[in-house]
Amino acid sequence: MAAGELTPQQLTRQIDAQGPKAVIATLYGQDERQWRVVMGEIGKGDSAWLSVAARLAPGSDADSAESLATAVATAIPYNPAGVLAILDDNALPLSTSEVCGLPFYTLTEPELDHYVVAAIQALYKVAASKACIDTLVNTLGRSDGFNADN
Repeated sequence: MAAGELTPQQLTRQIDAQGPKAVIATLYGQDERQWRVVMGEIGKGDSAWLSVAARLAPGSDADSAESLATAVATAIPYNPAGVLAILDDNALPLSTSEVCGLPFYTLTEPELDHYVVAAIQALYKVAASKACIDTLVNTLGRSDGFNADN
């Protein structure tokens, strides 16, 4: 299946048939191209793609869990209610501490600033967002500031 042809419905069927770990392994093939496409789609916040993220989470390992958390966090400004609906503190990549704890390693300072403002503005409009907002704000409070050499 070509990367551009992936749909959340196709992936949901694959996960149901093969399990999340096998689907992740398939997506990671070919230089992780399909995995990156899926993470990009999840990051846009569409509810169907967020559902795929929730289904993939149990099969994730260190690297895939990290990129899954980052993709879901990226979706917060676009669909905060959808993100909050899939948070699961028993599934590490989708825990509040991971997703709302700024799991970004490649953003510049201006990009991170923009994300934080957009995420907080979006979360304030959604009921039951206090834990995520608190985690985001507390993570900022613990940071050592921006270092261009990181």
